[in-house]
Amino acid sequence: MQKSLPQQCNLRQLKTLDLSKNIIAGTTNLAMVEMGLTVKNTFESSNIRSVFKGEHGQIGFSVVNVLVKRFMDSFGFATKMNDIQIESLTVDTLEKFAFETLEDIILFFKMARTGSFGSTMRGVDSNLIFGEWFPLYLEFKAGEREKVYQKEKDSYRDGELTLEDVRKAYKSQMNSPQKIHAELVKSINELTEGFTRQQLEDLISEWEKDESKAKFISELKKKRLEIKGDFKL
Repeated sequence: MQKSLPQQCNLRQLKTLDLSKNIIAGTTNLAMVEMGLTVKNTFESSNIRSVFKGEHGQIGFSVVNVLVKRFMDSFGFATKMNDIQIESLTVDTLEKFAFETLEDIILFFKMARTGSFGSTMRGVDSNLIFGEWFPLYLEFKAGEREKVYQKEKDSYRDGELTLEDVRKAYKSQMNSPQKIHAELVKSINELTEGFTRQQLEDLISEWEKDESKAKFISELKKKRLEIKGDFKL
């Protein structure tokens, strides 16, 4: 029997765990991941804290450690961080991004590396990364989230207009010639129910004298096929 997945893992969390394991194993091309990554992806993933908890804590540390090393190696400064500094930066990253996603870390490091938050001539350390660059990233992300919200809001408004169009179309259909004709026939049937032929002819004569009803005469005359009998001229 196939074992069920741990209850604490939903599909989003499992996706992050799979990506993390592939990054740790070196089977994922991070450059390709970066190229296809947008801030919108971060809104669709689970945060670090919810994914890397309990037995998955070591996976979280390991994948962020890989990302930190890659990020620091991308700079051309002569002085490099030692293992202890890399470990400390890994811990700092996990703490700062606790309520963000793995995709956030990847995107943040890419943006910082490419100068989106400004350049540096004094090297890169935790103070620069999380004291200056990280707040700028959060500000950027908040702006993008607002754009997504506004777009969804506009789409909802468009949806309302579409619903209004449907209502108008329905109303138009209700007032279509076919609908009007059906209502007319129904009214005439109800009006002439139990009529004799003489009563029908009298009604036809009356309608012929009334301009507002003259256009309905043809439908009224069709009742002659149903109501037969003698009538006076």
